[in-house]
Parts: sequence; C-alpha cells; structure tokens
Amino acid sequence: AGVAVAHALAERGDGDVLIVAARAPMTLTSAMSPECYRDWWPGPDAAMVGLVGRSIDILERLAAASGNAFHMNRRGYLFATADERRVHEWVTAAEQVTAHGGGPLRRHDTGGSEYVPTPPRGVDASLRGADLITDRGAIERHFPYLAPEVVAVLHARRCGWLSAQQLGTYLLETACASGARLVRGRVEAIRADGGRVRGVCIDGRDVPVERVVIAAGPFTPDVAAWLGVDLPIGCEPHQKVAFHDRLGAIPREAPFLIW
Repeated sequence: AGVAVAHALAERGDGDVLIVAARAPMTLTSAMSPECYRDWWPGPDAAMVGLVGRSIDILERLAAASGNAFHMNRRGYLFATADERRVHEWVTAAEQVTAHGGGPLRRHDTGGSEYVPTPPRGVDASLRGADLITDRGAIERHFPYLAPEVVAVLHARRCGWLSAQQLGTYLLETACASGARLVRGRVEAIRADGGRVRGVCIDGRDVPVERVVIAAGPFTPDVAAWLGVDLPIGCEPHQKVAFHDRLGAIPREAPFLIW
C-alpha cells in the first residue's frame, strides 16, 4: 500500500516523496497475500464494487503500460456447488452486483453455448459480470476437473490474480524513476504542532515533512497513536496451505475455484 501511494504521488509530481521502510519493501503482509482480486461484492450498497472496480481499472492500465510485468490474468472466480438451493442465492447476489454496476448475469440453462471460456493468460477487459451454468453437459465440457455431483457453477468474470511482488517491484521502480526516494530505516515518532505534521524521527534523526501517509499494515494503530489518534483496527490471523498437485487434478489455467 505504501509503495502504491508513493507511485501515485510521484507519477503526479506531487512534491518530494520519501518512502521509509524498516525492512525490505513488500516483505510484511504483501508477502502473505493470496494475490487475488475481484469485483464480485454482493451487498446492500455499491461501496466495494465501486472501490475495487476503480482499483482494477488502475491495475489494467498498469498491466498495459508494463507489458503485463506482474502477470495479471482474468480467469475469474468459479463457485461450484452440489446443492441446487445455492443457485437461488447466487442469482440474488448477482442481481445485487449488477445493480451496483458490476456487470450482467448471463444464465446458461441448456447447452451453455454462449458461455465464453477464460483465456489462461492476460486480461480480457470485456469479461464482466457473471455466468451461471446449470446445464450438466456444459459444466463437464468447460470444467471437466470438477466432481460429477456439481449441479451448478457461477463464474464471476472481472476477477483473477497477479504477482503481488512483481507488481510492487514495478510500482517502486517507476516511482523512483519519477523522483521518489526509498530510505531503509525505522520511523520512531511523528512530530506534530498546531494540528499539523512537522516532521518524522527516523532512527533518531529528525526529518522535516508536511504530510505523512501511514501504510504500516498491522502496525497502523501504533503509528497513529503517536499522533494521539485511536484507530480501532484489529489484526486477523489467516493461514495458507500449499501442496503439490501430483495427480494434475486441477489444470494450471483453471479459474480460482471455490466450493
């Protein structure tokens, strides 16, 4: 997040941008990311669809400008179920996403002939909305690796994943090329006076600044406390499990699968 902000500010020419990191960039929470993105956000309002949709717009522009240096794809999120009752829930969710500007729901009840398969690489910007396939023959034809008891799949299309490390590296390199500077050090305090930031203390050295962007991940509440601000942010532990698919059950070009 810090590198992304620095990139945006440097590209805009918005003053002297200094990135301060106590450790190598992208080695804290970024290194643990599942590296996926989605605009599939059913809910009562359009906040997430709009926010993430704008982020995906930016990612697509960066992919085009860099020759897709961070391997962004548009394989989508594929929800699969053996419970026919789930279909009604998916339709309701899709109607919410559509109402929020996330694209249409296309239903394939027989044959699935109009379903457009996902390209294994690159970004097809025309893939938006979602495809609901309830025809068993079409499911077997397009997703032969799914279990035979699957009765329906929902393919959310403006979703996929990328290499977060390579994205961060590209953003950092282009930010520095536009004048941003990276300093390895630890911010120990923020000096404020009269309701304004006046400087930061980096490894015991005072550096005058007028603005501070806090992008400290799980340490954000600690940094905000230096300014007397209590941010109610908590940390939620997650786990990832990786294993070798020695049988080749799931092809590498498959969408992101959710049962």
